Parts: sequence; C-alpha cells; structure tokens
Amino acid sequence: MVSGLMDHATAYAPGSTSNVGPGFDCLGIAITGLGDRVTARRAEAPGVRVRSVSDTRIPSQVDRNTAALAAGGVLRRASSEMGIELEIEKGLPLSGGLGGSAASAVAGAVAANALLADPLDKEVLLECALEAESKVAGRHGDNVAPSLLGGAVLVQSLEPFRHTHLVVHPAVRLVFVMPGYEVATSRARALLPVAVARPEAVAQAAGLAGLVLGLERGDGDLIASSMIDRIAEPGRVPLYPGYAEAREAALAAGAWGVAVSGAGPTLVALVPEDRTAAVAEAAAAAYDGLSGGPARTHVAGVDDEGARIL
Repeated sequence: MVSGLMDHATAYAPGSTSNVGPGFDCLGIAITGLGDRVTARRAEAPGVRVRSVSDTRIPSQVDRNTAALAAGGVLRRASSEMGIELEIEKGLPLSGGLGGSAASAVAGAVAANALLADPLDKEVLLECALEAESKVAGRHGDNVAPSLLGGAVLVQSLEPFRHTHLVVHPAVRLVFVMPGYEVATSRARALLPVAVARPEAVAQAAGLAGLVLGLERGDGDLIASSMIDRIAEPGRVPLYPGYAEAREAALAAGAWGVAVSGAGPTLVALVPEDRTAAVAEAAAAAYDGLSGGPARTHVAGVDDEGARIL
C-alpha cells in the first residue's frame, strides 16, 4: 500500500425506483433501506478482479459484472495501473426493478475511487457507472444517477448526459411490493413500443409535469391524476401476474398512485405516511397464490445522501 492511502474501502449505493409512472427512462428516486455494498481491496496484479459475490447467479466475469466494469472504468479514467479485488454484497433483488445493476455499478465505482491518490469527481464516476450498466441493461441513467447522487433525479439527455435534481415533499412515502417472481430487464425492454401516437406522447409529457409538481408539493390529488404510464406499462402488463389486482388493492387502501418500478416486477406506490401499512398489506395480499412464494414489502423514504463510503 502507498503510504497514506487506504488498502480497502467499502461503498454503499442505495437502490432506486425509476419511471414512477410517466417518467419512463428519465425519472428516478433513490430509496432508503435497500442497496448494494462493494468492497474494493488493493491487489498486486494490475486490473480488476471479482473475489466474491453474495448471489451466485451474478456473473463474476469482469466483462459481465457491473461493479467490476465500473471499477475498471474508474481506473482507466484515472490512468491508474492499480490492482483491485472486489467483494460484492447484494442487498437488492435480481431482476426486481429496483436498480440492482445500477447500484452495483455505482458502489463499484465509488469504492475503487476511494483508493485513488487523486479521486475522480462525481460527474466522472457517473459516466463510469453509466457505461458499466449500459453493457448489461442498456443506456439509461434514471437508476444510476439517483443511486450515486441521492434524491430524485430527472435525466434530461443522454448525449451529452445532463440531469437535474427534483424535490420530493417529506409527506410522500414509497411502498414497494415485490412478488415472488423475477422479470429480466431485457424481456421488459423487448416489449417497448417502436412508436408512440401523438395523443399518448402528449398525455405522458403532461403526466410527468404533473407528477414532478405533485412530488414537490406533496399533493396527493395531483400525484393520483398524473402517475400513469402510457408508454411502457401497457405492453408489459402480461409479464406481471397479479399486478393489476395489486394496483387496484393499493389504490383502494389509500395509495395516491401506483406503477411498476422500473422494468418490474416490483410495484411502487406513492402513499401518505398514515396509509403505508394498509397499502403494503393490501397489495401484497393480491399476489397470494402466485408461484415463487409470498410477496415481500418495503416502506421507504427518499435517500438524499446517495452513494457513500462506509
């Protein structure tokens, strides 16, 4: 180890919910209580290797692992010949719609960056994580950006990558219901429409504007009338058994709005604080009897800190 530098660092990156109804591929919110951890350790041989992954379904090959890809991107951007071994601890479900591949990429980038003598700034780390995730789940920054930066983020463009923070009122709580099955992001993206009719495009844009204002104001009525996805969700519904019933149950129990989180199958509901338990219980019950086991629930706030060294 070079004098004065750490020989290892552990980074935590929160999970995120994206789309949130009308914000397809451009709106993401970092969430509390669920995330991934990556420990980077200095090694003798240059380059990046994966020492361990807590979930054996995740590939340990460097060219297929988002944490390793992002860490490698950091070393290249820093022109570093340092060797790094990674230990990856998944706290997010695979193929669940909570930004798992993005969180691993972000945590890998942040952990590797912490070992550099001259660390890179967050905008460079953002690009490293974005490039890593794009090799696994396509290029869309609505999970990577909030996971790294915290809070709610609107991705304004990919080329060049531009983003801005949004405000979420503290009265807004997020309820997640995770059914006992998985949906691969690639399957969900394969069902996206190749074209969108003008009325749907206009309604989607209006919905996103209304949702952004509703989140800022904590206006449940505005959230309720705005949180509708007219582009991605309609064609994907067959991938999510029980979702339609769970959505109706959550709304009946007091949720302001309900949507598929990211590529799913996790359901996300925006809820007033006094209705979180009722919404979680009602939506989870709607998934009873499906294969894969009982649904899991998680109540979250907005993680404003984003990725950090532990």
